[in-house]
Amino acid sequence: GWTLPYQMDVRVIEARAPLQPSFRSAMRPVQGNPGAARDDPTAPFASNSVAAGIVAPAGRISGSGARVALDPAQNNSFRVIARVLAQGGTVRYDPGAVGRYVVDGVAAPTVERWVQELGIRAERTGAAGQASARSRIALYQPWRASMDEGWTRWLFDDYGLSYTTITNADFQAGGLGDRFDVILLASDPPDLLLNGYAKGSVPPRYEGGIGGDGVRALDAFVRQGGTLVCLNQSTNFAIQQLHLPVRNVVSGLSRRDFFASGSILEVIVDSAHPVMAGMPERGKVFFDNSPVFTTLEGFEGAALAKYAPQGSPLLSGYLLGEKHLQGYAAALDVKHGRGHVVLIGFRPQWRGQPVGTFRVLFNAALFGRDVAALATGTAGFWSPPPPASAEK
Repeated sequence: GWTLPYQMDVRVIEARAPLQPSFRSAMRPVQGNPGAARDDPTAPFASNSVAAGIVAPAGRISGSGARVALDPAQNNSFRVIARVLAQGGTVRYDPGAVGRYVVDGVAAPTVERWVQELGIRAERTGAAGQASARSRIALYQPWRASMDEGWTRWLFDDYGLSYTTITNADFQAGGLGDRFDVILLASDPPDLLLNGYAKGSVPPRYEGGIGGDGVRALDAFVRQGGTLVCLNQSTNFAIQQLHLPVRNVVSGLSRRDFFASGSILEVIVDSAHPVMAGMPERGKVFFDNSPVFTTLEGFEGAALAKYAPQGSPLLSGYLLGEKHLQGYAAALDVKHGRGHVVLIGFRPQWRGQPVGTFRVLFNAALFGRDVAALATGTAGFWSPPPPASAEK
């Protein structure tokens, strides 16, 4: 299930027959200078001479207006957003017909240079955007090693997005809403998050996890207007500990009934929701022992992505028990008090590979109080299947 075109959301044209001599003779080998490109963070494979020779065309800005609108479908838009925020500029979300971010407050020549360097297409605009996307982001780091937290941190660092690492002590101290707008939990099992290391197994400062007091502080954070973003396995922690009206329909199923680990599946996306801005209508997601959601009585919020009600969503890898996916949700925005819990039932940043879903993580990180307040999604996009559908 590691098929790179699917992970990177790029179109590949398959040659089903040998290339004609005239076509081959027109081809030229690509060669670059790996030494010159090695320090370029936007070219991670530039130590290879062929990769270093693949140079994206320069970006450009079209249109007129005092501000610049950035398309979240282009990952490098988030590099520009991070730079604007770092220089004290403003970033606002503009839902419009297609969700985008509007930046202002940084000298126009500077923004234009960034756009050109990063090879993106941007548009000048007079629109100001409707909601501030400046979020105070916290990323939880458990004392028990978390590979997924490390990859999340790496991705934020690589794109220059500012965040604060928090540990158990931050949860137990409370007052999370005074410091943060968005708290992100990487893909870790509920027991690791809640309990961490057993008492006596490590020095005292590393014992335990978020704990009961920390859960109460997290619950208060969300109820008072904060956003909690949970990736893959950590969604089960939020469902259990915050008592969300959501059920993981594949929880407890045996591997003989349902199994998909390291596969790429197709989901139907509501790109009108800010967390899914920039995603295609049919998204490709990395599914790794992931949850599958339905909602219960009392649910308020929106589905962000869903599985088709019929057929198999499998694109690459293997899948046993497709009936347990059909018609269910792959990601949810759950209203909880005045805040939101974003449940992402796949791995948008798995080992830094699925470039096609990085934007989901970045959008979620910017889904702070102001942006979340205007999020509704598309009416009628999804409704939970009747319980009997799981028995087909």
